[in-house]
Amino acid sequence: MLKFFTRNKKSLTTLLFFLFFLSLLLTSNDINTKVIMVMGLFSLYFYQWGLLKTSCRQYYPLLLLFFIICFSLIYTDNLAVGLHKVQRVALIPAAILVFSFIELPPKRVYSILKLFVLVVLCTTLYSHIQTIALFIANAEPSFRNFFNLNYSYQALGSTVGLHPTYYSYFILTAIAILLYFLRNKSRLPFKILMFLIIIYFSFFIVHLSSRIAIVVLYLLFIFNILFFAIKQRALAKSLVWLTVLHLLLVFTILNIGVTKYRFQHIFGFTYYTGYKVNDGNHKLKLWNAAISANENFLIGNGMGDVDASLKVAYTKAALTKAAKEDYNSHNQYIEYYVGLGVIGLVSFCFLLAYYIIHFYKRRNILGFQFIAITATICITECLFTRHHGLAFFVFMLGLLWKLQNEPVEKKTSTALKDY
Repeated sequence: MLKFFTRNKKSLTTLLFFLFFLSLLLTSNDINTKVIMVMGLFSLYFYQWGLLKTSCRQYYPLLLLFFIICFSLIYTDNLAVGLHKVQRVALIPAAILVFSFIELPPKRVYSILKLFVLVVLCTTLYSHIQTIALFIANAEPSFRNFFNLNYSYQALGSTVGLHPTYYSYFILTAIAILLYFLRNKSRLPFKILMFLIIIYFSFFIVHLSSRIAIVVLYLLFIFNILFFAIKQRALAKSLVWLTVLHLLLVFTILNIGVTKYRFQHIFGFTYYTGYKVNDGNHKLKLWNAAISANENFLIGNGMGDVDASLKVAYTKAALTKAAKEDYNSHNQYIEYYVGLGVIGLVSFCFLLAYYIIHFYKRRNILGFQFIAITATICITECLFTRHHGLAFFVFMLGLLWKLQNEPVEKKTSTALKDY
């Protein structure tokens, strides 16, 4: 058996990561967890103590957050909920174990990233096919109805059981990967194909109508256009792309009904029926109430008591719907502040800062963008409180870390030449 694993190590590694992404996007959390367990067992065949110690040093910000969450069990009142949340973040040491012992040279990482893009493409196509079939079955009188709530936002995400924000998180990462490959030298037909897929993914995100994801998509394009302008010294071309981007953005948002309305909701909007919506004001009230739920500035209430504390705070703030439907804080930073206090909040911010600085120093533009995408989405979403968000983050982080293992030297860096 060991000989079989050793002989087919490369193929099995690629297959396992393909199954990881496939199960993450298209199956239940239980199946994805089982795939992760198989990946962990597979990695143990190549166990080396020295590699584990090296990985622990590389991923210590993640481990620090994990241990702080575990420590909160000591003072949390609802131990059962706390244990459940610790069980979820056990993905962190599991991922470190996998990336400690499985050999992943850059070429294989690139292959795995391409497979991830393929999985995302197949998933989005499936979602649109399901949505189009429903649209036809309902015999809608106008094509514009394809962009109402019946076929957009949560209805579109429900085709594969994904919340729109998490769905967008996967697609945004896929777009960042495609933009990275697009910048590198490749044959024209592949560049055209990647460009078309980027356009389709961008349309899909707008159709999903997750506001924070659309903002991140805009910033992602701005960053890459400016990066292109600086690296290639192509100011004229960059100005053309910026103009095209803004024209497309305005046209798309104005013509996709549910997306237009969701952005109008931020600043306050009244329908012809008299129904009023002001999501911006509501979000601020929600965040203020969530912050007040913290009863211990230094160490928080304990992760097991976050949900109960938020419910009490929402009730006091007269946020009836949020209390009744057990809303989370819709902000990962606030969520950790309530559960882990300022210690947990600082630890989480340090984690993001550590990796974004690391990727910046090593000129790993793809890793830099991934952390920036994650940090921005965390402003309006508790990304790490669900299996989809945390599992994707720790495993994608591990892959992108493998793109470089040696410090980058100025002028002589091979990594720099790649960009």
